[in-house]
Amino acid sequence: MSTFFNFKLELEPNIIDMIYDLLRMSTIQIITQVMFYMNNSSLSLFNETFIKTFVFINISITFYYLVVRKLFSFVSDDYLNVVDKPYVSTPPIKSNLQKVNSTAPAPAPVSAPAPTPATSTTSTKNNSNVNSNSQINIPSGTTPINNLK
Repeated sequence: MSTFFNFKLELEPNIIDMIYDLLRMSTIQIITQVMFYMNNSSLSLFNETFIKTFVFINISITFYYLVVRKLFSFVSDDYLNVVDKPYVSTPPIKSNLQKVNSTAPAPAPVSAPAPTPATSTTSTKNNSNVNSNSQINIPSGTTPINNLK
């Protein structure tokens, strides 16, 4: 990922997540306040209520990361089980439908029409493609994470 400013901090990942959440919430609050001000100029841009809300929400986020996340932990047998299975991030969404179909198996047609003697060569080609797609093994249930690439 390319950014304008990169900061190397020797902090635990939990604190890095907290910093991102503080930046996220601060950005949301400031942009929302500016938009309210632009919509109604009778409001003051950074009034006392905004400042208090800004500080209280950021203190709450800090409290959550430094206290609540240290008190509670939710674990399941399969939640990011990276010991038995390597964790693979979700691939980006493909914008081209053909690319998606080339990486994932195509669903089998409900019923392939039988070619009639009066069909043209293009419809015969289309039917042969349908018949070749009907032979694809489509998994039922979940796909193992190792098969996604």
